[in-house]
Amino acid sequence: MKNKSRVVALLVGLGLASAACSDGLTDINVNPNGPTAVPVATLIPTSIQGAVNKAFGTGEMLQHSGIWAQHFAQIQYPDEETGNVRDSRMNGYWDGYYIGALKDIQTVIEIGAEDGHVNAQGVGMIWKSWIFHIITDFWGDIPYSQALNGEENVIPAYDAQADVYAGLLADLTAGAGMLSSAGQDFGGGDLIYGNDFTKWRKFANSMRMRLAMRMSEVNPGTAQSAFVAAYQAGGFTSNDDNAMLQWTGAPYENPFYENYLGRDDNSISMKMVETLKDLNDPRLPLYAEPAASDGEYRGHENGLDDVPAGVSLADISRIGNFWRRDGAATPSMIMTYSEVLFLQAEAAARGWIAGDAEALYMDAIEANMNQYDAQGAGPSNAEIADYLASAEVAYTGIDDIHLQKWIALFMNGSEAWANVRRVGVPDLPVGADLTWLGKIPVRFSYPSDEQSLNNASLQAALSAQGMSAPDLVTRVWWDPAG
Repeated sequence: MKNKSRVVALLVGLGLASAACSDGLTDINVNPNGPTAVPVATLIPTSIQGAVNKAFGTGEMLQHSGIWAQHFAQIQYPDEETGNVRDSRMNGYWDGYYIGALKDIQTVIEIGAEDGHVNAQGVGMIWKSWIFHIITDFWGDIPYSQALNGEENVIPAYDAQADVYAGLLADLTAGAGMLSSAGQDFGGGDLIYGNDFTKWRKFANSMRMRLAMRMSEVNPGTAQSAFVAAYQAGGFTSNDDNAMLQWTGAPYENPFYENYLGRDDNSISMKMVETLKDLNDPRLPLYAEPAASDGEYRGHENGLDDVPAGVSLADISRIGNFWRRDGAATPSMIMTYSEVLFLQAEAAARGWIAGDAEALYMDAIEANMNQYDAQGAGPSNAEIADYLASAEVAYTGIDDIHLQKWIALFMNGSEAWANVRRVGVPDLPVGADLTWLGKIPVRFSYPSDEQSLNNASLQAALSAQGMSAPDLVTRVWWDPAG
């Protein structure tokens, strides 16, 4: 990676310079009042905010994962709608994770191990696993086991995605096992759970359920055993357990609000609007704003390189103002109780766990609608009751779980896109101007910096995944063919 190579070169240069200096001059240049290490209470929030800004920011979601999951659509500058992915963005996302959030949290883990700060080490392993899970789901095979060795290895090998998943499940289990409510905390540094390590443990176990289910189509035996172990360990049990970053408002504002202040490139998708209309879903006024021209809810078709003839931007519904105009302090949901219930409903439908798939499905929908209560938003209790009793929402099988999960994952583009790739529900239309790709993109392309600075490792990874060059259409390991 470019920055790591620069670090090595800088260290070499500093070493040569130090050899030319006397010991006395070196001592003079030491600041006795300057800290020699950054405390974990500073590094943890930096990593959390950096990673959430990437995964739930308007770059990745509004231009990639969210439009390829057909939650949103690009109505201006629709490059990614037509498969034209800019390499500069791939480089920025890759570096932002590896050189930013991952580097910081790896330092937390190392400090925790050295100082006997087991909660720092455990939380660090859990958060590091969440970040790596996002990366591997975007790119497939990635640098993992050698990725954070610093100057010891600036050209890390790529790990197969199956091996990455095995490592993530192991680290989530080990990290959760380290946590102690009686142990040292992080002061104000825990932006997610405020030093509630029981909730961090539940988050780790919930993540294990997500990762286990992701493997369901390629390794069902391992997936089932991993899911059952996580389920028995105990995941989220209410919306109070939701993993989220609560933005406080200026200067720490939800990225969608910041985007609203200066841009108007995106709308809600036609697929989402039509699905919610068909179901008489009371979340429609939350997810979308009425079109300015006539007050109707009208999404934009994905995969187009322009707004259709005869349609103006005023005819298209924008994303709901709960996240945009009124969203400065709207939280970013990292993982929710609703998602965990959907995972358990699917597991019950597959016969992996005892339980009533229909009851879990209904509970999952209700939990999603109720998760907005704390912000005074979302459907009323009466609207929820009517919706759950409607014929349109009646449970008929596992595809109902997937469809409602897709709706509930609104504003979690990476997870929505991943689940659609895994199960194919809902059936997303390929836009008219995506024909040169032949399908909606199913992966991120590897950044050019890796081709320049770590090409031998990249080429080996491409070959292992059946690619001759980076592309957008070769499925990742857990994504079934079809």
